[in-house]
Amino acid sequence: MKRAESSYLMAADHRDDLAKILFEPANVARAIHEAASLGFRYHRITQDEPFDLSDTEAAKALEEWLDREQFHYMWRPAFVDQDPFRPSIVTEYPELVITW
Repeated sequence: MKRAESSYLMAADHRDDLAKILFEPANVARAIHEAASLGFRYHRITQDEPFDLSDTEAAKALEEWLDREQFHYMWRPAFVDQDPFRPSIVTEYPELVITW
């Protein structure tokens, strides 16, 4: 295995592990319940790392769960300024917003 391939697989594994934590239906259900009890009608799943996790198996499984539970959801762009002195360097990645 070449280093590039190894690095790619390590990055993919990390992203999959992160997605499993973020998109675990039990965790999301708990967060929705907490937000609703405070009067909110939405929950945005935020993440610390600017990765597109929308195509992971965990995200797809969560979407299926949200559909079964009749929640509405959409992937909305989030932005990270990587260098405030050069505003042209902006990273965009999708985050999931769930509404009810």
